[in-house]
Amino acid sequence: MMPPPQFFVRTWENTYRPEWKDMTILDWVHNHNSDNNHMVKKLAGKVQLMPADGMDLMRAKKTVWQRMIVGVMEEMEESVYRFNTVLGINAKTEKKYNKCMKQFFGGSGKGNINSHSHPKIEKGHPAWNYLAEKNQLDIELYEMVLKLFKKQKELIDSYRTLEAWSS
Repeated sequence: MMPPPQFFVRTWENTYRPEWKDMTILDWVHNHNSDNNHMVKKLAGKVQLMPADGMDLMRAKKTVWQRMIVGVMEEMEESVYRFNTVLGINAKTEKKYNKCMKQFFGGSGKGNINSHSHPKIEKGHPAWNYLAEKNQLDIELYEMVLKLFKKQKELIDSYRTLEAWSS
């Protein structure tokens, strides 16, 4: 998961539609973005234009906490490693594992090929402030995911210990 305001900057993608090529992020935020609290709505079973509320946030948090191994964009390599550990994917189970990990996380001299640059907006920027206000529930969900990411470390490490012990 990525911080909600940055998620919407990536959604904007001014190179996606030719008519957006000269559009500023502020113009897009104020005039073209109709989806807010996207993750909370998805996890609560709501569609795009339906409003989300505190009950939806509670439902989303409960679902994530009880049913998911989480990853975060800022820790992408660790996140993928955790998913692979839980799913039992490693160099012994998958021939292309090492090649794939190098391809996506570097080591080949090319860097990370699974990346696409997007404009960054900082906290305090008018677009950030507007998006944060409109996506407060997603921000609260994201903050909970960050705590869960830290908490799940012990669980994931136990899988890794079991994996090492059974080899």
